[in-house]
Amino acid sequence: MDRESIKEAFFQLKTRDDVASILGISERSLRYFLYKIRPENMYHTFKVPKKDGATREIAAPEKRLKMIQRKLADVLSAVYEPKVCAYGFITEKSNIGNAAQHVKKSLVFNIDLKDFFSQIHFGRVRGMLMNAPYNLPDEAATTIAQIACYNGYLPQGAPSSPVITNMICVPLDNALMRLAKSTKCVYTRYADDITFSTHKSSFDKSIVYIEDGEVIIGEKLASTLKKHSFEVNAKKVALRSYTCRQEVTGLTVNEFPNLRRSYVKQLRAIFHSCEKFGIPAAAKTYVKKGLCKNHEICNVVDASDSEDVVVNWFKRVLIGKICYIKHVRGAKNPTYLSFAQKFNTLFREDIFDVSEFHRFNNTIKNSVLILEHRDEDKIIQGSGFYLSGIGLITSAHVTESGDFYNVFQVDSYDESSPGIGVIGSCNKVSSDEKIDYAIYKAPSSIVEELTFKLGDSRKLKIGDEVTIIGYPNHQKGNSQYMQRCYITSEKPFLGAHFFTISGRVVHGASGGIVLNASNEAIGILKGGIASTEEDDNNENQGFVPLHLALDHMKAALHTTE
Repeated sequence: MDRESIKEAFFQLKTRDDVASILGISERSLRYFLYKIRPENMYHTFKVPKKDGATREIAAPEKRLKMIQRKLADVLSAVYEPKVCAYGFITEKSNIGNAAQHVKKSLVFNIDLKDFFSQIHFGRVRGMLMNAPYNLPDEAATTIAQIACYNGYLPQGAPSSPVITNMICVPLDNALMRLAKSTKCVYTRYADDITFSTHKSSFDKSIVYIEDGEVIIGEKLASTLKKHSFEVNAKKVALRSYTCRQEVTGLTVNEFPNLRRSYVKQLRAIFHSCEKFGIPAAAKTYVKKGLCKNHEICNVVDASDSEDVVVNWFKRVLIGKICYIKHVRGAKNPTYLSFAQKFNTLFREDIFDVSEFHRFNNTIKNSVLILEHRDEDKIIQGSGFYLSGIGLITSAHVTESGDFYNVFQVDSYDESSPGIGVIGSCNKVSSDEKIDYAIYKAPSSIVEELTFKLGDSRKLKIGDEVTIIGYPNHQKGNSQYMQRCYITSEKPFLGAHFFTISGRVVHGASGGIVLNASNEAIGILKGGIASTEEDDNNENQGFVPLHLALDHMKAALHTTE
């Protein structure tokens, strides 16, 4: 049946037989599940650790009951009309959309509802179905509540539980939306995670305030939660200003929904362990460390299990983590593509589509280049890159007084026989020593599709992830140097605007490209150290934002005209 047909049938439910019919089973089979089988025989219960050190009990239904509950979830989802503030367990909504509502706010206030599922008992489910807008008769409402509940409560682990929690929370959502509107802030709920945010310097005291350094929940908010039979988990209350890392449903929201750095850092460490010690050894190590310890699959694997079992578990966890990066950052994100390629290579499986990864590498091969010219007996070498619609860009200090450069391309695909191909020479269009840029006319043979596109370097901020690419201390046989890192500071350097980064800029990489998370060009590498082996000293390692060079070029050309 389609959605409208299901809704029509739902509002005509009167008896247990009607409920069985809409679920596609016989009334006899339904009676068997409800009255003949002991509840403890229909569920597998286990506990998983929570971040605060406590445990959460999961009650997973057995296969046949799970199928019935899934059908019930489909029926209730057709009937339930989600509130605009609700984001959890709703088709076409996600934690990303939830987090996006709180981006670039002065203050973000997070609370967590205590024992969320266990607070929703049989009577609440039955009463919700018997009251408006559903108005089911007693027998139908009781039957649905019996299917959905375990030991008198809504089990966390049943397919029908998520949609029922949203239905139960409709009155709460209505009340908190009114409160948010009256105090000029934003309210969203993702399951039991509640978030308020505001552009103002402080929240209205009815929501939250600070007293003697302690975060106090406002009386109006507290009373509203109590009225709807919910209680705040005191351990999960957070009020964060824009100067701190603001988080909503596991994502940072200071500028845009993004992953925690620790998430990516951990995954890099895992792949490093795989490459260094092998997959079986790494898998066993991370089982012992409790990788993904709050996930159900960790309860069915142990370090003492067979190698095949442990490795299979490990592979599933890695796939899940990589997919989550794709979910948050997108299919073209270089971090996602890099991990996807690593996974395919390590496990020798084509689990992930990495065609975009190869397109990215092909663009690097064609667009990030070695620049070299001789000044008497001295060879001056640096890096440069083609920018679509602009030309060849590098640093002015690399070119010095040279009016032209020989441009070399390194084939980074075949490392067994890398070669350097001379593309030709380029005539200078514009340069400035203070900003430290030089722009040359690109050879006519360059294909626009194989050059990088321009990004917005005016909106860069500390903490942004960037990718740096260049050719430090290049010798024949080397490929390009590429590193993903973060912007660490913003400052003037030698009289020009400058961003420092957490990565290393080695001599010879100057003039190389800096990409944002969308693989768009936003900077020119500058500064640097003698080698990649030197200790990190990022004081003068960074880049010039591209808009400075392009604005100067346009102004210079306009003056000339």
